[in-house]
Amino acid sequence: MPTPRMIGITIDCPDPEQLAAFWERFLGYVRRPNQPGGPYVTIDRPVGAEGPPHLTFQRVPEPKVSKGRTHLDLFVQHALPMIDEMIAAGASSLSITEAGEWTTRVLQDTAGNEFCVIGPD
Repeated sequence: MPTPRMIGITIDCPDPEQLAAFWERFLGYVRRPNQPGGPYVTIDRPVGAEGPPHLTFQRVPEPKVSKGRTHLDLFVQHALPMIDEMIAAGASSLSITEAGEWTTRVLQDTAGNEFCVIGPD
């Protein structure tokens, strides 16, 4: 059986352009050429870089009404500076859980999607 050559994650949101800009800033991804004003905006690793899958933001008319069943986990060495910058860019902090050396901070992006920033500080 063939295996996928790539895995992408699609996130529903009301404003794909705005949400893509938020995540480009914090993941170091670059925007793929998409049809301007279309329902999709995709960001990906820079050419030649290896790492997580690409992200596509899809415009949907309905608002988010409950906690999503899938979320991104960002593992970083220095969580607090990144979190401060994310909050300054419009993210919201929801909770903090400590487990040994690692701290998991649950945040929401500018469209209300939950994600975790996990790091030792």
